[in-house]
Amino acid sequence: MSEDRSGGTLLARPLPWRDPADWFARLADRPGIAFLDSAADGDPRSTFSYIAVDPAEEVRLATATMGEAVAGLHRLHRPLAEAGPLPFTGGLIGLLSYDLASDAMALGSRHPVDPALPALVVRRYDLLLGFDHVARQAWGFARPRDGLTAAQRLDGLLDTAAPPPTAAAQEEPNWIEESGQDRHRAMIAGVLAYLDAGDIYQANISTRFTADRPPGFSPPAHYLALRERSPAPFAAYLDLGGDSALLSASPERFVHCDRDGRIETRPIKGTAPRDADPARDRRNGERLAASAKDHAENLMICDLLRNDLAIVAEPGSVTVPQLARLEGFASVWHLVSVVAARLRADADAIDLLAATFPGGSITGAPKRRAVEIIDEIEDSGRGPFFGIVFALGSDGALDSSIVIRSIAATPGRLLARAGGGIVADSDPAGEYAELRTKIDPVLGRPPSPY
Repeated sequence: MSEDRSGGTLLARPLPWRDPADWFARLADRPGIAFLDSAADGDPRSTFSYIAVDPAEEVRLATATMGEAVAGLHRLHRPLAEAGPLPFTGGLIGLLSYDLASDAMALGSRHPVDPALPALVVRRYDLLLGFDHVARQAWGFARPRDGLTAAQRLDGLLDTAAPPPTAAAQEEPNWIEESGQDRHRAMIAGVLAYLDAGDIYQANISTRFTADRPPGFSPPAHYLALRERSPAPFAAYLDLGGDSALLSASPERFVHCDRDGRIETRPIKGTAPRDADPARDRRNGERLAASAKDHAENLMICDLLRNDLAIVAEPGSVTVPQLARLEGFASVWHLVSVVAARLRADADAIDLLAATFPGGSITGAPKRRAVEIIDEIEDSGRGPFFGIVFALGSDGALDSSIVIRSIAATPGRLLARAGGGIVADSDPAGEYAELRTKIDPVLGRPPSPY
């Protein structure tokens, strides 16, 4: 057996390297499982993955105010000074649904909530596997609980993990677009009217795709298929309870804050399809990199995020070290910026989440008016989509992603959603083509000819 290394009551044991997806397949039936998955192998943004099981405590709220969500995070968070060999060795993992946005902005919503998709799910974990993709090292982390030592709990996890199940053919979901291209054009026209009136500078408008949940549908198996066709650096699988789950292939980090208070957010604005032909693929990227419209859209969101971070940042510490740089992902090119700051000494990571939620890249500018217009124009509530998945470590470090390129599974339905930022010179046909570029790989469809 490999040597155990402990810091206080934390057990940190090195393990033989194995692909995190293999471990996930073995553990996926565990209630409350969370898989934070840097799935884009070889991508410099894919650094660490974590599989957490056997939560010590949870808060799950079907509906909630932002104040109740923040209170739930504070109640579960256990600050500890211990540090381990990976950035996350235990703590909180959860989902803040976009349904919290209206309350966070002191607004109402006309859309009913889906009781199968909670507004808040957060669990405190002290038993997990961690994976360093750069060093190709794996670790097991555990703390003593329920009369068992940390070593006994970790041994029990490793010894009882089932072999990966044999892949079984599943009925493919029959996805239906809620709005359609004509309705999408009308929604864009509504936003353009608000832009012309000077109400907003930008709003992110989306549409929903739904399917009946096929008999025998396995959310973990479907997630593994999603990560295979659309590997993403900030992917995640969360058991939401009640036979519901979130399957996310997100390419977008929301806010990251290390234990020393250094903050980074990486907003995405601007999308173009990848192509199997290298020359066409390169031209697609070059056109996006040269797009004045997409650069303007990205710049507006950077300004919004600078203002959000300034609420909890040390004065003068907010910078933009990267503006609208072209970055490649599995199925799309994106323009990605980086906004950095340093957390004030009297603020913590929960304050950071409260100050920045909902994300500017999926709302618009000014944020409050954009959220109000989104609720008026979109045909359904967003639920978990465009919310955030987050991990808050016991040491106070935070990482999070925007819930995009994702599927939500409920007991009876499957849901997906995609959209884009609308500005004054947006072309409705181009916006719809961008939407399909984003959603088709998630739904398992070939690229659409738009």
